[in-house]
Amino acid sequence: MRECVIEREEKGDMDILHLDGSLDAYSFPRLEGSLNGLRENSRNKVILDCTGLDYISSAALGALIGFARRARESNGDLKLVNLTPKIYNIVELLGFHKILEIYQEIDEAVNSF
Repeated sequence: MRECVIEREEKGDMDILHLDGSLDAYSFPRLEGSLNGLRENSRNKVILDCTGLDYISSAALGALIGFARRARESNGDLKLVNLTPKIYNIVELLGFHKILEIYQEIDEAVNSF
């Protein structure tokens, strides 16, 4: 599996994290550290651009839900964008599409805040 590369883009009071690679037990801690760093700086509106994501573990998805819940307590949220059919199937199979907001385009997610 490819190591996950994370690129951060600020858009007003929102942060877009562009993901490229795999989010597994080995690479997820880096994303978790980025998310926690955003929260520590009161940046609770986060969009994950999953265009380049080719794998996500169920444990990584569970941690994303935890971040989304904490962000919502601070009037923020975590939204997923550009899921490949493969990644969407994993999210749907686990029922996480009922908890996390999913959008086709970044602009849609930005406008939903």
